Amino acid sequence: MTFTHDFPDYRIPDGTAEGIRALLDAVRAGRVEDIPKLVGALTDAERRKALPVLKQWRKDTPDLWRGKEHLLVQQCLLLAGAGCCTSAAAAAQWITSRDLWWDGHEGPQAVVGVMGDRAPEWLAEVARRLAERRTVGGWEYGLIKRLSLLARCEPPMTDGFILGWERDIPERGKTIEEKLRDDPFLKGAVPRLFEVDEAGSDFQYTWDSDPGWPDALAALSREGLLSREVLVEGCLSRLLRGGRLGIVKGFLALLTALDLTADERAAHTLTWVQMLSGGHSLAATRAQETLAKLDEAGHLETEHLVEASRAALYRPEKKIVRAQLAMLDKAIKRDPSVTDELLPVAVEAFGHEEHSLQDKALALAVRYRKHASDAVLAELAASTQLLHSDLRERAVEAFGGAGAAEETDPSPTEGGNVLPPVPDPERLDPAPLGPVELAEEVVALLRGKGTPAQEERALNSLVVHAHADMAGLRVALEPVVAAHRQPAAWLSDNVFAQALEAVVVLVMGETLEEKARTLRIQSGLGAPRFRFQEHQCPHTAIRSVCLSRAVEIGARLELGDPLPFLLATPTWTTGTVDPSELAARLAVYEDSGTEPGPADLNQALLRLDREVPLEARAAADRLTSPAGRRLAAWLAADGLPDPALSRETERVRLRTPRPGVLVRTEALPGHADYPEPFRSLLGAHDPIGAPCNCGGEGQCSPQALALLPQHREIIAARMLSAFSALADYDHLGRGVSVLPALAESGGPAGPATHLMVAYGLGARRFEEQLFAVDAMLVLAARGQLDAEGLGRDIAELTGLRRLTLKRVVAALQEAARTGAYAMVWAVLSGALPGLMAGASAPAGGALLTLAADCAERSEARGAIPEIDELAARKGSSQLIKQARRLRAALSRDAY
Repeated sequence: MTFTHDFPDYRIPDGTAEGIRALLDAVRAGRVEDIPKLVGALTDAERRKALPVLKQWRKDTPDLWRGKEHLLVQQCLLLAGAGCCTSAAAAAQWITSRDLWWDGHEGPQAVVGVMGDRAPEWLAEVARRLAERRTVGGWEYGLIKRLSLLARCEPPMTDGFILGWERDIPERGKTIEEKLRDDPFLKGAVPRLFEVDEAGSDFQYTWDSDPGWPDALAALSREGLLSREVLVEGCLSRLLRGGRLGIVKGFLALLTALDLTADERAAHTLTWVQMLSGGHSLAATRAQETLAKLDEAGHLETEHLVEASRAALYRPEKKIVRAQLAMLDKAIKRDPSVTDELLPVAVEAFGHEEHSLQDKALALAVRYRKHASDAVLAELAASTQLLHSDLRERAVEAFGGAGAAEETDPSPTEGGNVLPPVPDPERLDPAPLGPVELAEEVVALLRGKGTPAQEERALNSLVVHAHADMAGLRVALEPVVAAHRQPAAWLSDNVFAQALEAVVVLVMGETLEEKARTLRIQSGLGAPRFRFQEHQCPHTAIRSVCLSRAVEIGARLELGDPLPFLLATPTWTTGTVDPSELAARLAVYEDSGTEPGPADLNQALLRLDREVPLEARAAADRLTSPAGRRLAAWLAADGLPDPALSRETERVRLRTPRPGVLVRTEALPGHADYPEPFRSLLGAHDPIGAPCNCGGEGQCSPQALALLPQHREIIAARMLSAFSALADYDHLGRGVSVLPALAESGGPAGPATHLMVAYGLGARRFEEQLFAVDAMLVLAARGQLDAEGLGRDIAELTGLRRLTLKRVVAALQEAARTGAYAMVWAVLSGALPGLMAGASAPAGGALLTLAADCAERSEARGAIPEIDELAARKGSSQLIKQARRLRAALSRDAY
């Protein structure tokens, strides 16, 4: 876009006819009021001659002008071009051009006025073309409305027009009812409101001075201006389709305003049944209430009640299932002759995962079993296998010996614990990418789309080709640099994209100097060197390691001594390097007399696998270079030790009213011998006693874990500062995807890993919680999950108000659905003492229901004093019922 105070050189071609010249003079002078008259004086032939000049002037007009006179010229161009376009298609294209815009209500009227001498068919065609645009804004709607009125035709009732019509109705000083009553398009537009997906967005709103759309439409139907039948049928059909919460609320409000009669409700019985089956939860609740009223009035056939009940009992909303069971209870009580038809439907709730609903369905079956036939009783007995074990025992007792054969636990595996297979890291292809394939990969990686393995392979491929064939590499990368207009900005979180960007520019050298500047690296190695040397702490060190390697690669390129390949390229997808492979790489370096890059060598050593085969030690002992001797010493000392760790709770302050739990790591021995940023990466990290000035912004990504793939706790402890802050603000979506990679990393899974999983289980969105569930399952499958410890973390964070228990329960329920009942019980057994101590925890009923389910299926044993105390209380709340059930499951005593 360009900003200018200067007018373009609007030249009128020599020999231009007088009428056309007068119009063009008025345009460049900005005389808006003269344009309609001057256009009207031209013939069609003259208009066609003027149009090319107007098009050129529009092209020469700057995107953004300043000053009133500039705006007047744009308005003149809009009006003159609209009047000179002789075809409807050209006119529609001209008046919707984004570079000619007239803000304000008078704009559409002025445009239509300049086309007023056209035939009605021509005007209607322009309106049709405008209405068929993908989006119809206020500008386009104003044009369509005025064109249709001028042509005296019905406007095209497209989706865009209807949405524009709905937005145009509210007007200050008038109620919606008053505006609708005078609207010329009322009868054609209203039926379309029920067909356009986003229509009705404002139906849910009312104001003190205006009751809103629902009351207005209902009032107009009473006056006969609108068909009541159309409104009722349309409203019900729209609710059947579902949609956003606000839209559903709006059409339910319209349904309330219409106040259906008993006959109207009965006439749409099948619609209510369908709505209960697949409608939005609010619409399904209304349908259920309507069907209940019809049933009480004797207007609901048994077959419709059966169909509605089957639909309701399979819905996830517990409130709807509970209400439907109550409805069946009333129906059987009122007429026991329908027991054989309704009771088999009621017991379909035996398959519901909610224990309280199974209990309610069982109570109903037991209550009316005396009215059931032998065949139905046999069917009920067979269905008891779907019940939880404690309810199954009651069902067998109630139905005699009919269900005895199904008394065994239906758990699919011994011990009630199904865990995923242990994921094995994938060995990477050691061969570098070809130049063309590398260029394609670089494009994706510069956009931040890649795994650590892909990024490392691309970086190594750049180094290999820069050493072997720099000219060929530059030819392959030239289109990438030329097309890269979205740089990996230095404020971005994607540090690898920044490092890769730097290497690409340095590889290009002077070849594309001007185009390379679009990559925002104006000073060679200066920008990345500043980033990794200026600000160092345990968190920024995570970001800086990659940048230090990029600077090192660039420095060798500038010196004319490029590296033949990188030592730190991972062997496996986790980022781990095979010790045997590193020994072989250093042997090649020794044979060629190549001096390793210090940062590259340090990173390679920090990535070494913990398991070192004897042949790797032997190969390292044969090396003679300083780097080779360092590798041999490293392996002899069993590599990098694990740091000492300690959990610490933040102090309550004004800035931390809800303190979190973080992890302190001590400095590793010998860390001071490393250069930056490795010194800070391996140094002490005390997020509470000595917090960093950076604010604890550790990069929560698989790339960070790949720096120390066999020491995840070091990285997790640094991530935790940022991760807990994101959790506190319900923004975990930015970092929670790191959890599965954390679970698959190497090294002990200590307090930092478990705290990150705990925070993840409390994420706001269910799809975010699934990352934590996956990580928990992987850790359990690898034998690295301290389940009870994780439970204690959950209880502590909940007590500190850093986790919402309802969310955690939902995540653990999802884990239990995979069959990992024993694992979930172990987590809950660690959490329950802390959660149940003192006041009852919110969502405690759901928590204890899940705990009882998992305890029963995993055959857990052992008393929990807090549960025993709660179970001993008087009352019949769901919390106390489930506490008694859990106590019985743990003791295997009947209650």
